[in-house]
Amino acid sequence: MKNKLINIIANTNKFSKEIYLQLKQELENHDYFIPDEYHPEAELNISIGGDGSFLRCLRHNDFPQIPIIGMNTGNLGFYPELSPKDISSFAIEYSQGHYSINKINLLQCEIYSEKETYTVYALNDIAIKGDKTKTIHLDIFIDYNHLQTVSGDGIIVSTPFGSSAYNYSAGGSLVYPSLNAIQITPIAPLNSNAYRCLSSSIVLPPELNVVIVPEYKYIENVVFSVDGEQYNFDKVNHANFFISQSHINMLSMGSFNYWKVIREKFL
Repeated sequence: MKNKLINIIANTNKFSKEIYLQLKQELENHDYFIPDEYHPEAELNISIGGDGSFLRCLRHNDFPQIPIIGMNTGNLGFYPELSPKDISSFAIEYSQGHYSINKINLLQCEIYSEKETYTVYALNDIAIKGDKTKTIHLDIFIDYNHLQTVSGDGIIVSTPFGSSAYNYSAGGSLVYPSLNAIQITPIAPLNSNAYRCLSSSIVLPPELNVVIVPEYKYIENVVFSVDGEQYNFDKVNHANFFISQSHINMLSMGSFNYWKVIREKFL
């Protein structure tokens, strides 16, 4: 039985705040309660904003198991399935149970420093880069076999959902979301007489272990960008990437069409 609690998490944009009030009123008309602060026992999370707001909603609440859907008030809006014009129909359809829930596995990264091990999760991607845009040299190991040393701005490790984000901007491939895979894409790789690097991305099945090791002299200058948020860890020895058993639950009203979104947002 539903508990009738719904979290609405809006960004600080003026239009998003207006949509928040409209959505809140509509859901209250259907006997739902909207708490003033995030409630961990809510039956649904609704993110109002763009992709950044959607990702922050997940990250700042520790990737909750509460199903989530987004309402787009931003420019790009890959993840948000709804638009403000859908407020009334969404409230009706949701209250009648006309939706589906899809499990989306996260990308997990175990970061090993000289003193500690850290674990981070991402829905889109995790990038390893040099501090202050410095060139960095990174060894790539796949199933513990050394593939290559990539020299350049860094490396992006992305999920299929993240393939259309930073990965795509760096020249990576679009990967259909239902394909359970990991993509590795070099960022501005150097190719000269001194360096020979991957010039395109590689797509791997999820069971393969991906380890990235910074050359020793760079371990104090490694930056991790996790779904666009930057993290610095002290003296990183290596990072291990894999598709996690942890997941989110994405609620869909059946209106999300991947190729339609790609065509409208990117082509």
